[in-house]
Amino acid sequence: MSTTKPFTDHRRSMQYEANTPMSDSADEIDLGKLFRVIWRHKLVLISFSALVTVLTAMVMSSKTPIYSASASLLLEAEQNRVLQLDDVYGEATSAQEYYYSQLEIIRSRKVAEKVVATLNLTEHPFFNQPNETQPSLRQTLVNLLNPPEPAPPLSAEEKAEQKKQSVINYVWGSMSATPISKTQVVNVGFESQSPQLAALLANAIAQAYLDNHMDVNLERIEKSALWLNSSMAGLKQKLEHAEEQLAVFEERESLVDVRGIKSLAAKELEELSGQLLRAQQEVDQSELLSSLVAGNSDKGALAFEDLNAIPEVLNHPAVQKLQQQTLAIETKKQELASVYGPKHPKMIAVNAELAKAQFNVEQQVNRLIKSLGTDTRQAKQRVQQLTAAIAAAKTRFQRLTRVENQHRELLQEVETNRNLYEAFFSRLKETAQLEGFETSVGRIIDPATVPYAPSKPRKSLVVVLALMLSLMLGVACVLLIEALNATIRSADDVEQKLAKTLLGIIPLINPESNNASSPGRLKTLFRQEQRSSAHTLPANYYLLDQDRGFSEAVRTIRTSIQMLGIDSPTQVIAVTSTLPGEGKTQLSSNLFYALGQLQKTLIIDADMRRPSIAKNFAISSNQPGLSNYIAGTHPLDDCIVVDKHSQMDVLVAGDLAPNPQELLSSPRFKTLIESLKDNYERIIVDTPPILAVSDAILIAGLSDALVYVIKADDTKEQQVKAAFKRLQTSGINVSGIVLNQVDLQKAKSYDAFEGYYDQYGYST
Repeated sequence: MSTTKPFTDHRRSMQYEANTPMSDSADEIDLGKLFRVIWRHKLVLISFSALVTVLTAMVMSSKTPIYSASASLLLEAEQNRVLQLDDVYGEATSAQEYYYSQLEIIRSRKVAEKVVATLNLTEHPFFNQPNETQPSLRQTLVNLLNPPEPAPPLSAEEKAEQKKQSVINYVWGSMSATPISKTQVVNVGFESQSPQLAALLANAIAQAYLDNHMDVNLERIEKSALWLNSSMAGLKQKLEHAEEQLAVFEERESLVDVRGIKSLAAKELEELSGQLLRAQQEVDQSELLSSLVAGNSDKGALAFEDLNAIPEVLNHPAVQKLQQQTLAIETKKQELASVYGPKHPKMIAVNAELAKAQFNVEQQVNRLIKSLGTDTRQAKQRVQQLTAAIAAAKTRFQRLTRVENQHRELLQEVETNRNLYEAFFSRLKETAQLEGFETSVGRIIDPATVPYAPSKPRKSLVVVLALMLSLMLGVACVLLIEALNATIRSADDVEQKLAKTLLGIIPLINPESNNASSPGRLKTLFRQEQRSSAHTLPANYYLLDQDRGFSEAVRTIRTSIQMLGIDSPTQVIAVTSTLPGEGKTQLSSNLFYALGQLQKTLIIDADMRRPSIAKNFAISSNQPGLSNYIAGTHPLDDCIVVDKHSQMDVLVAGDLAPNPQELLSSPRFKTLIESLKDNYERIIVDTPPILAVSDAILIAGLSDALVYVIKADDTKEQQVKAAFKRLQTSGINVSGIVLNQVDLQKAKSYDAFEGYYDQYGYST
C-alpha cells in the first residue's frame, strides 16, 4: 500500500493536467461540429423549409397583382412672377422646406378629391364592380359571436356621398410622391389592380396638383384684391382727415415758415445773451472801481498819483488814450531838449503842450471818479433790461418749439397716410393686372404609361425569401436547442465540457434488434424503452455475445483501462456514476467478464445501500458479503462466491448495514483491499453514485483508477461537474469517462464516436 499509493497519485495528477484543455481552444468555434449538428437535423430542416415555402407559395398565388404607374413632375422653386407680390400672398422659405411642403400637398386629400371630381371616378367601371369579396374566417367568427347592429337605411344622396368618400379614400391611400435625390423631380405614382387605371390616375394626380396650385394662387389674388379695395376707403379717409387737421393748425398759428421763425428767435436769443454778458462785465468793473476808490479814500486825501496808480483807472480806455498822448509829448520834449535850451520858444510850446496833456489826464481821471456811481446804476439797469428781454425771447422760442413739434407730427401723419395709401393703390393695380395671369408650380416631364407587369407581390422573390428565411430560422432553432442541451452525449462533450478522457462507450441495446420482421418505428420504441431502464440486460450479456457491437465496446473499455496501468499497476478499479440508473452496475459486470478473460479478476459490490450484483449474478440474497466480513461476522472465504457462468470470484454486498460509511471507512476494509490485491490482478468495485451518498469517495481513495459512467443524452452537465467537484475536494481524480446507452443510429449521422466504436465491420 505504501509503495503503490505515491505512484497512483502522481499518475492521477498527470492525467488531470493532460485532460485539462487549453483556455484558447475553449474559446474557438468548431465549425465542423456546427455543420454536423445541422446535418443531423437535415430532414427536419428540409421538411420545415418545404412546408413554409409551400404555404408561402399558396398564399402568394391567392394575392391579387398590383400594378404601379408613375409620372415625373418637375417642381420649379423660383416662380416667374411679373410683379412682386410676396408681401401680399407669399412667405419666403428654404428650398428644402419648400420641396417637402410640395410633396405633402401632392399626397394630400385635397388633390385626391380634385382627381375624383375631375375624372368623375364614382361612375368609373372599376368602382362599380359587384362586390364578391368574402369576409375572412376571423371576421366571420367575430360576426357570429358578436353580430353587428343593422345599419340604418340611407337616402340616395347619403349613398352617393358614401360612395364618393370611399372612392376618395381609395385614391388617397394608393397615391404616392417620391422625390429623386439631388433633383427637383418628383415621381407621382399610383397603385391599382387595373394597369389602365394606375396610369390614368398617376397622370391625373400630377395634373390635379398643378391645377390646384394655380387655383390657390388665383384665389389668393382675388382675396388680396378684395382686401385692398376694402382697405383703400379707410386709408383715404384717414389721409383726408390728417390733411384737414394740418391746414387748421397752420391757419390757427398763422404759420408761413415755422422753421425760419424759429431760427430768427434763436439768433435773437443768442445776441441778447451776448449783450447781457457785456453789460454784466461793465457792472462788475464799475463796482470794483468804486470799491477801490472808497478804500483809498478811507486812508486820506486822494492825490492824482494815487488815483492814477489804481489798475482799473490806469487801464480805463479813455485814460490810456490820454496817457499815450502825454507819453508822445514827453518824447517830443526830450528830442527838442537835446537841441534847444529851456528858453527857446519850441521848448516853451512843448512844455505848455505837455502841461495841457497832463491836465487832461487829471481831468479825465477826476471825471471817471465822479461818474462811478452813475455808470454803475446805468450798467445795472442795462443788465435788468437785457435779462427781461432774454426771458421774453426764451418764452417765444419755447412756444415756437412746441408749435414746430405739433406741426411736424401733423406733417408726419399726413405723409404716412399718403405713403400707405399710395402703396395700397399700387398693389391694387398690380393685383388687378395679375387676375388674368396664371403661373404654374411645375410641369409634367414624363407622363405615366400603362404597366404591363405587376409591381407586387413579387411572388418568386417572396417564395425564395421564405425558403431562405425558413432555413435560417430552422438552423437557428437547431443551434439554439443544441446550445441549450445541457446533457453529455458525445466524445466532444466529454473532452470539452468535462475536460476528461473518454475510455469508451456502451451502445444502446435493443433486445429485439435481431428480429428482422420488426418495423423501424417499433425498433425505435424499443430503444426508447431500453433507455428508460438500465437493468434490462443480463449480467453475462458480454459472454452471451448476442450483440457484437456491445462486446466490442466492452473490449475497447477494457483496453483503455489496461492502458491506464502502463506506468503503474491498476489493480483496483472503482466504477461509479452521478445518479442512480446510469448503468454503472451493468458496466461493472460486463467489464468484470472482459477482464476475467485475460487476468484473474474479482468484482466487489460496494453499494451496500442498493446492492444489485447478487441479483444480476443470480446469487442468493442471503449470501454473506462485504458488510458481513467488515463487521466480522463471517470469514472472507464464506463471503466470496464463484460465478457459475465464468467460474470467477464475486464478493456481494451482503446483509444491508445501517452504517455503510462507517464500514467503508474502517481499517478492516482498507486491509481487505490490500489483501485482495495480493490474490487478484484486477479488482472491480461497484460503488454508489457520487451525488447520492459519499460512499464512493471513500472507496475511490483506496482505488488505483476511478471509472465514471454517464448515461448519454440524459445526465446533465452541471450534475456531473458537481460530482467532480466533490471528488476533487477529496483529492480524487477521475481516470476516464464511459458513456452508457448511446444511440448509435443517431450518433452515426454525425460521427460523434469515431475512434471509440467499430464503424467499419471489424467487430469479432
